[in-house]
Amino acid sequence: MRSLMISIVCLLAAPALVSAQLLTNGDIETNATGQFGGIGNWGPNGGWAAHSGFVKPNNGSLGLNFGFMSAQTTETVGQKSSALFETGKTYTFSSWANTGGNPEGEIVYQIGYDDGAGAFVVLNTLPYNIDNQESWTSLAGVAYSTSAAGPEIGKTVWVRLGDGVAGDPGRGDVWFDNLSLVVTPEPTSLVLLGLAAVGLLRRR
Repeated sequence: MRSLMISIVCLLAAPALVSAQLLTNGDIETNATGQFGGIGNWGPNGGWAAHSGFVKPNNGSLGLNFGFMSAQTTETVGQKSSALFETGKTYTFSSWANTGGNPEGEIVYQIGYDDGAGAFVVLNTLPYNIDNQESWTSLAGVAYSTSAAGPEIGKTVWVRLGDGVAGDPGRGDVWFDNLSLVVTPEPTSLVLLGLAAVGLLRRR
């Protein structure tokens, strides 16, 4: 009984993040092309380069390579993840980023799903102004919470950088790395799990 109680407390206090392997090559370390070519498992635009040739402050934990894109154009860099939209969950897409070789920049995070015909259906968009951000910085990205019903339920989670619209020249080129998709249960779902566990404890 004591071990069950400890498990319940851990469940309520620290809900597990379902984040492992939801994105392929999120760290941009595996690419079939040479430097400045396409990013492995990401597209349709953007490219990759080695940190060693374009050193920026605060890149120590980011591995060997990073990605870049022309954010002021219609370019997008996205991926259909291994996750499906489920009810009562929050999906968060984030990364590290900086302004690249320009003093100005804006990076746009989007989360959506496939309409069934290969088109991206956006659920949420969040732009970040990163003007003069020369150091690599972890950005919170964009989040979307599902409800009890919606057209996205059961569909593949699709994430991307860029909104597909030619923007202000001030968006410039942006660099990004360590792209991540994290799924967390909504608080109400955690409460229901906790109540179920308490009921089990009482029956024991």
